[in-house]
Amino acid sequence: MLSLWGALLGIGITALLAFTWKCPMLLGSFGSTAPLIYCAYKSPLAQPRNVVLGHFLGASIGVVVNDFFGVTWWSIAIAVALAIILMFTTYSIHPPAGATAYVAIQTGGLGVGYWFILNPTMLGIFIMLTVAVIFNKMSKRDYPTHWY
Repeated sequence: MLSLWGALLGIGITALLAFTWKCPMLLGSFGSTAPLIYCAYKSPLAQPRNVVLGHFLGASIGVVVNDFFGVTWWSIAIAVALAIILMFTTYSIHPPAGATAYVAIQTGGLGVGYWFILNPTMLGIFIMLTVAVIFNKMSKRDYPTHWY
């Protein structure tokens, strides 16, 4: 039940702000980040460093690849593969961030180009992480287990 309420709050706040401000602060990949930070909160994949750096790398690679090659089946494959390699080499693996790279290509960065990295990606993930830290601490859960 605690995980249900955490996910409801985290996704709910980003969705509410997205609708209120008419600004895309929500990505589909956040839906798969939510179970990690609210349910599997002790997992190394759910720690803030992995979540932030993983989504940042996924969004950045996706936007750059889209800028150079546009929306093709192979540009999607290249972006996701490069995001995985960068997450692996920086010890910041966060599986939902692969979907962030995919979305950046598929949607052309939601039509906002490089701003896609800041909003919805980083702004939305910081909101979700803030809710996760506050909610998990209030629930006497040990999250994050480490910051770096």
